[in-house]
Amino acid sequence: MSASAIKDSRDGERLGTREGLYPRALGVRFVFLPRTLRQIHGRAGRQRYRGEGQVERGHGLIAGLMARVARLPKAHDGPIEVEIDAGPRGETWTRRFGKSVMRSRLIERDGLVLERLWPMRFAFVFDLDGEIADAAASGTRPLDNGASVTVSSPVMPLATPLHGPDDPGLSWRLVRVRLLGLPLPAGWFEGMRAREFEREGRYHFEVSAQLPLVGLLVRYRGWLEVAE
Repeated sequence: MSASAIKDSRDGERLGTREGLYPRALGVRFVFLPRTLRQIHGRAGRQRYRGEGQVERGHGLIAGLMARVARLPKAHDGPIEVEIDAGPRGETWTRRFGKSVMRSRLIERDGLVLERLWPMRFAFVFDLDGEIADAAASGTRPLDNGASVTVSSPVMPLATPLHGPDDPGLSWRLVRVRLLGLPLPAGWFEGMRAREFEREGRYHFEVSAQLPLVGLLVRYRGWLEVAE
């Protein structure tokens, strides 16, 4: 094992990194996530979270057909529930927006997060953004008690974030798309955005999917209560 890998391992152990999809994909950067993101993505087994959310669907025949094929949720404004079943081989997410249910399977492979949303498979890279991107670059992590810890293996963000929000969190950067195993041009999916972040101590998410010439497929956002 290289000296750098040993340092990463020691940092992870000292700061509480757990095994799981997000810790494997982020490495030592996992410890820089806000508290609610570390909790929701650091737990094994089946967990349920409830909150409030809004879903906006695109208009038009093609947008509606594609949304139906991908099993995207229908328009909604109200209570939501997210179930995450995390195991050693990956995670299954079941999102309930009213009567709509959207289920996907996520695995980590070579630093990429692969999400299967039948019949599509997406490959993502996680990028830290908000104030934690600067903290990760400096190698200093503030602790919940007001103190801070200097990590011996600081890391630079993988790329410039897609946008510059102040709320600390991470963005899902799309790098590859396949339909029934066949590769699709990544340029078609430049309008896809996904972000998780913490605001006022609460876990939030924002997702938007748009396609050239088709327009908006779906946009959904909301918050979840994450117990200690």
